[in-house]
Amino acid sequence: MKNILPVIKMGHPNLRKTAQPISTDQIQTPEYQQLIDNLITTMRAEDGAGIAAPQVDVLARIFVMEVDNNPRYPDKPSFPLLVAINPEIKPIGEEQLDSWEGCLSIPNIRGNLKRWAQVKITGYDRFGNFFEKELSDFASVVAQHELDHLNGVLFIDRMTDMKTLCFREEFERFYL
Repeated sequence: MKNILPVIKMGHPNLRKTAQPISTDQIQTPEYQQLIDNLITTMRAEDGAGIAAPQVDVLARIFVMEVDNNPRYPDKPSFPLLVAINPEIKPIGEEQLDSWEGCLSIPNIRGNLKRWAQVKITGYDRFGNFFEKELSDFASVVAQHELDHLNGVLFIDRMTDMKTLCFREEFERFYL
């Protein structure tokens, strides 16, 4: 059974902790398969582009991401579901882009920061298979945002100018 899990909010101490790696033997267990299903269900129910296990109060190095006709990101390009277990990300090149970000754990807030325009992500999929992918633009941003959650970092920690921190309503009114 797939469940929508409660998303913990900024201030919860587990959002600031480092998530623990998962052994390849653990990936196929019913417990972790259920967690992956629940992460996907929760992300979709919340109209998120991604969600990491620590956001549902599980300190495991798993995140999921996907954009497919997402009403929260109508102007962003779609990308397919990616389940990333024990992910690592490395930038490709030097190009960075401005990223207006929000977070399910910091509801209705947006802020501008810099992210790598292209990255290579490696990790394990939900079946325990090693993968390597190149991501660019919005998919690259989402992967970096979710990896930060696995390391106890929130997007506001990466902002260099707090003057761009705003409520979603004002973001839509003044910056879209």
